[in-house]
Amino acid sequence: MIIRILSSDLAEKVGKLINLDISEEITIEELKEEIARRFNAREEFSDKYFYNFSVNGKLIKQDEFKTFKLKNSDVVVIMPSIAGG
Repeated sequence: MIIRILSSDLAEKVGKLINLDISEEITIEELKEEIARRFNAREEFSDKYFYNFSVNGKLIKQDEFKTFKLKNSDVVVIMPSIAGG
């Protein structure tokens, strides 16, 4: 699985591109745990609403993070939330 991380503290810590091989489908929540474990990045995921995830060009809603299944062939983009006023 190819994971692109857009500018953020997470990108500075783990890099902007990760190639992660998974043996079975995992959820986005499980992916977050795997990245946090492998790269000691628990703090970067402490705010569960800070990062948005796109899979193969489709934005995944927060309420799908525990059910949406990722495959090894997926391209995942992790991007920080953007707020403005």
